[in-house]
Amino acid sequence: MRVSRFLLLSLLVVGFASAEPLAYPANLFDNIYYIWLLVSVIIYLIVAIPMLYFMIKYRYKKGENEEGVPIHGNHALEITWTVIPLIIVIYLATQSFAFYKKQRTAPPDSMELKVTGFMWGWEVDYPNGKKVFAFFNDKYQIPEEQKIVIPAGKPVKVLLTSRDVIHSFYVRPAKVMEDAVPGRITHLWFQINKPGEYWVFCREYCGTQHSRMVAILKVVPQAEFDKWVNQGVSNQKSL
Repeated sequence: MRVSRFLLLSLLVVGFASAEPLAYPANLFDNIYYIWLLVSVIIYLIVAIPMLYFMIKYRYKKGENEEGVPIHGNHALEITWTVIPLIIVIYLATQSFAFYKKQRTAPPDSMELKVTGFMWGWEVDYPNGKKVFAFFNDKYQIPEEQKIVIPAGKPVKVLLTSRDVIHSFYVRPAKVMEDAVPGRITHLWFQINKPGEYWVFCREYCGTQHSRMVAILKVVPQAEFDKWVNQGVSNQKSL
């Protein structure tokens, strides 16, 4: 009965991990977490349950002076507990590398954004020349025109750099972050499947107003995005 319950729990965990995620590549981090958790629980039960059993069965009892039979080794047992952990480690390493490669490689159909960090906000350039400056105003609000708009269900590749100091672009729902470094181009990608508004933070301390260096990522349906991105492109002005 206990075994069947554990198998049912394992299936529920795997099923939850494979459900349609809110954002990519957050699902990759979640999947590797569930895999490591499941392997860890199985190993723990395999080790802990026999250990507790033997601790109780062979515990010291008053008046008993019997010595245990000396054991000189068992080659089959030693090979088994060497090979099985080796296979598990190779599997976890291979799986983790595969997830890492996916997390770092943007899909070929990604929309490309150029994001430049500055004290204390983000300059976002769209492929058609539209530009957005995302930062808090004096009333600690983010107006609609300062929100970063992207289409739902569309992968977005972000090319990052900085005008001044090192910043860090963190997309909270996608659980992805990358440093924006002056004089360098770094990159990340993400995809958010559900329309709504989500936070973007700077995760690298960059000065006195670092805590205000946040932005709103507004995710809208593709048709609404197409309409928005083409509005007022010719009238864009730099700061």
